Amino acid sequence: MTLINERELPLVPYEGMNLVHKRELEILNRLYTALKEEKDDSEIDRLLDEFLRDVEEHFSYEEDLMRKAHFFAYECHHGEHNRVREELRSVKERWEKNRDREELRKYFEEVFKPWISEHILTMDTVTAQWLMRVMGGIGAL
Repeated sequence: MTLINERELPLVPYEGMNLVHKRELEILNRLYTALKEEKDDSEIDRLLDEFLRDVEEHFSYEEDLMRKAHFFAYECHHGEHNRVREELRSVKERWEKNRDREELRKYFEEVFKPWISEHILTMDTVTAQWLMRVMGGIGAL
């Protein structure tokens, strides 16, 4: 049971970003499967924490690359990351308060899934193109 099939995930021209996105997708799909299979709350807690840590690593990795490459749209991209950071903090707080699996599942299906695809197709693609032009290479992690 997956939320996003790996083939659905858009690719960008900077391979390091693709690897980060793939790792995040694997964690997200494990979390989504646990929600759908009604695993114990402690398992959901563990996977949600793992996912949130990975999102932070993902965003920090991209932001570090953007700063190093003097990316022209850093503030815009960083601002969107901060908006999603805050949104995910709120999602976690609601989960901890209400333990509402349906609400958590719907967030990932209806909000996060379309957001991540659109974000990769727009902001991440432009960022990756800039990084390839400025830094070249495959984008080591």
